[in-house]
Amino acid sequence: MFGLYPAGSNWVRHYNATSTARLLQQDLVNHARFTAGIFHQPFGVDRGAVLAQRDSCLVLTDSTDSAQPELVVVPDVEMQNILWSFNSGYANQWSGRELKVLTGCDNWHSVLRHASAQFAKVCDDVQRAVDGTLVKPAPAEIAPVAARPDPVLSASFSNDDDAPWLPSDYLFDSPVPEEPSCGL
Repeated sequence: MFGLYPAGSNWVRHYNATSTARLLQQDLVNHARFTAGIFHQPFGVDRGAVLAQRDSCLVLTDSTDSAQPELVVVPDVEMQNILWSFNSGYANQWSGRELKVLTGCDNWHSVLRHASAQFAKVCDDVQRAVDGTLVKPAPAEIAPVAARPDPVLSASFSNDDDAPWLPSDYLFDSPVPEEPSCGL
């Protein structure tokens, strides 16, 4: 049902669940910090509906009402496109700055390591949810999420003009054409 995705077969993990998709969704959200999906189909019809997502990974299901749905874990659409570029020989189309904005990593080695680590963690949690062994971690095991500045906003562009912008500075730069004088 699911087929191949742009990033390739190395970035796809299949699971056969023994409980309903809704119960799996609740377990993933309540016990593994996933965000519930709205069952939209980002890759098109019959390519899976989003059950849950975390980091840059999606958990897709083939059916929301089946007692034993099939599941698949894949990178999200944006990461699929980035990984496809790398796998297809188009890695040089992305600058370090673009990679930093899109992924938080500034080179391909870091992007691949980070994406692989996220994918592996998501797959482990989905496997435990399917097996019924996923339990909510104890409060001591949950690392507090430190306030981290946005990588894009924290690396803002330098201020090229120290003078403040005032609307009055541009009042005379109006695009309205001047009227020719009639006195000529």
